[in-house]
Amino acid sequence: MSRDGLLPFIPFSGDQAGSADAPAPPLSRPKILIVDDQPANLVALKHLLVRVEVEVISAASGNEALKLSLNHIFALVLLDVQMPGIDGYEVAELLRGEERTRDVPIIFLTAAYHDPDHRVRGYDAGAVDYLEKPIDETVLLAKVRVFLDLFRGRAERERLLRLLIEANHALNQEIEARRRREADAQRLAGTIFDSVTEAILVCDAAARIIAVNPAFTRLTGFASRDVDGRSPAIMGSSRQCRDFYGLMWGGLRRAGRWQGELWNRRKNGEAYPIWLSIVAVRDSEGEIEKFVGIFSDITQRKQIERDLLHSRLTAERANRAKSVFLANLSHEFRAPLNTILGFAEMLLIEGEGVPQASRRRDYAASIHDSGRHLLELVNDLLDLSKIEAGKWPLHPTLFPLRPLIEECTRLMRIEAGSSGLTVVTKMDAAPPVLMADQRAVRQCLFALLSNAIRFTPGGGQVTVEAEAEGTMTVIRIIDTGIGIEGADIPRLLNPFDLTDEPAAASVAGSGGSRLGLAVVRSLIDLQGGKMAIESEIGTGTTVTLSLPTSGAVASGG
Repeated sequence: MSRDGLLPFIPFSGDQAGSADAPAPPLSRPKILIVDDQPANLVALKHLLVRVEVEVISAASGNEALKLSLNHIFALVLLDVQMPGIDGYEVAELLRGEERTRDVPIIFLTAAYHDPDHRVRGYDAGAVDYLEKPIDETVLLAKVRVFLDLFRGRAERERLLRLLIEANHALNQEIEARRRREADAQRLAGTIFDSVTEAILVCDAAARIIAVNPAFTRLTGFASRDVDGRSPAIMGSSRQCRDFYGLMWGGLRRAGRWQGELWNRRKNGEAYPIWLSIVAVRDSEGEIEKFVGIFSDITQRKQIERDLLHSRLTAERANRAKSVFLANLSHEFRAPLNTILGFAEMLLIEGEGVPQASRRRDYAASIHDSGRHLLELVNDLLDLSKIEAGKWPLHPTLFPLRPLIEECTRLMRIEAGSSGLTVVTKMDAAPPVLMADQRAVRQCLFALLSNAIRFTPGGGQVTVEAEAEGTMTVIRIIDTGIGIEGADIPRLLNPFDLTDEPAAASVAGSGGSRLGLAVVRSLIDLQGGKMAIESEIGTGTTVTLSLPTSGAVASGG
């Protein structure tokens, strides 16, 4: 059936369509509400969401978030759990209790509650997801994009539905006022009906199909002649029960509209998921005259949801396996290492004055050094495990930087001197104080100085520079050692990359710790800083640590 025979018979009452002269509002950028009582976390989320086309509105409390929800339509809410006053669960329940915000998806973000009970409570409060900090940026952005796509799709469907209703309403007004404008208005509405990319079907009051648009045929495979006069049940997939359709049609007749997800069947028998919106068209007396439905294929969206779930489960399994590996490794190594170190120290003490004591002392020293290296490896593993589990306690304090660097270089000069190296410092431009975790900074300096000394041949030099660059304090450890291939640097910073690389082999063979570099980078990242490595084979290596001078340790909810 043609559009010319269809559109004049779809009247709309004024209380449904509004003014015929009012244009459909243009689509604006979707809005995301981020709620967190920590300003640093709000800034971090805003910075991350710059990657998507969205307007970000922030709230520092639950009350502020509820007020904003009265004045804005949000595509998504990223909600912190632990907040003073009204916590995240209460905010979610209040949003779910209001019709305006009932369907806004909520993702909880928390660094405090990792147990299953809180996760269940979050979903009971109405959340669509519950993410634990530290947040995987890739996963979070993927979820945000999915919900933005859903929001845009829903807005587009509603926009198209409004356009169709307004066009038909305008047409009926013109018929009543001036018959001569009927043809022009009919062509306008027909263009909209035929040009939309989503499937549209129109049913009479008895739910028999009386019209479909070209997009319907492209999506379902059914031509207009195949469905004319038949029930939409011809597209049923048998995945919804009879009660489901009874509730759907009952709600539609009472409320005048219905939308939701269901499964349909194409003409070739293929089942596929759709998102369907239906509006009931009433006559001037309020009786239902027709039903207009708009739907789209959401197969791709469902696949994305499955992929996200699979990725999350895979990541959780990998994280649990890694934690078990680290815990078992530390327990297996600690006991024999302590034994090795104890007996080595006894040999060093008892070897004095005994014939061949020199050789025994050499053996004991080798045992002792090997044991010490293995103990450092275990300590690095434990440190890395604590950092990644979020259990490394940071205690930022204001401390003088120069004395700390002098202390570290003074202690390392003994080791450097035995290898014929010199250790110098350049701190004329260094800030007087630094707001950071002093213990963590000291550990980073010792680890990097130790590596620099190990990989610098006799006669070389290790330099420690410190200076202020804007709001950052920059510390550089520069050596004239063997250097690292640029392609190998990322692998050296990954403690679980066991690829047999030349650079990795040289670190292991010289007593260096690949884990030590990973620990240093993690400790710097925890304090809001950055670590960079520049190196050239045969020339040397420069490791740069950049830390906020005034401190930037974020705390989560």
